[in-house]
Amino acid sequence: MSSVGRDGEQGLGRLMAAVSTVRIPDKVRAVVQAEPGDPAPGQLWRARWGEIVELLLITEVDVSAVAMPVMLDDCVADARTLVLAADQTSLAVTLAVWMDLARHLPMYILDRQIGTVAVDVSRSGWESDAIAGGARYGSGPVSAADPRHEVRARLEDAMREFAEAKWAPSGSGDLARLMAAASLSPQRLIDAMGISPQRALALRRGQVAVDDAEARVLAPLLGITEEAVLEANASPPAALVVQLSRPRRRAQVMRLARKRGISEHSAWLAATYGVNAQAARQTGKSQDPGWEERIDRYFQVTLEN
Repeated sequence: MSSVGRDGEQGLGRLMAAVSTVRIPDKVRAVVQAEPGDPAPGQLWRARWGEIVELLLITEVDVSAVAMPVMLDDCVADARTLVLAADQTSLAVTLAVWMDLARHLPMYILDRQIGTVAVDVSRSGWESDAIAGGARYGSGPVSAADPRHEVRARLEDAMREFAEAKWAPSGSGDLARLMAAASLSPQRLIDAMGISPQRALALRRGQVAVDDAEARVLAPLLGITEEAVLEANASPPAALVVQLSRPRRRAQVMRLARKRGISEHSAWLAATYGVNAQAARQTGKSQDPGWEERIDRYFQVTLEN
């Protein structure tokens, strides 16, 4: 993933330019400015991954979310696109919904809630209810040069990129081998990192993961980047990854990235292994130690200090 500052702000700028010609209702502005929560059917979200930024309508939520792309410009809606009336959305403008481009998407591509629709999208055949309430379908392209073709192709590409997006570290588990190859003895780890003999021995044996602070020390000793050091840890617990994939956690990851001047992906790795290493030191257990509270504490410390 690219830098938060560049891609995220450029994407946001493109999105805000699209709504600059309409008056944003105060209640919508409050939703956009609020800390993101968990998504729910009927909500409109901004999705962002790298340089790709789109608006999505959420229709189902489980471990992942089922969503379809939407646009405020109904002039490019083709015959397979449903155009909601202005009074059917909290944005108070018509909304073009590409229903046939719905995909299962990971939660972590969701960036910020934008608004809601007034149609119960969790119901089967909800489009009929929407049409009864004033919605309509767009019209087919009139020629090969019709911009509807280009818009649909771009949205198809965006939804594919969203569906394939990944942030969770693979966790190669190669850290012990890398330290052995660099002749990093437990005593050298103690001297360089200021850690206890017990932790140095556990690190050297590959029994524990390093956190982001330790990775900064190890990186020059191993001749690799801090991100590569973190990726050489063992895979983090799945429950921790699930918790950090929620939109509210992504907002905290983005703040961490901006504070440290690093990429969003690097900030995600730092948070993952920072929380995991702290939990291991405090509990000595591999089962779920109560990730929610530990993640809260991690961000409280890293973002406020």
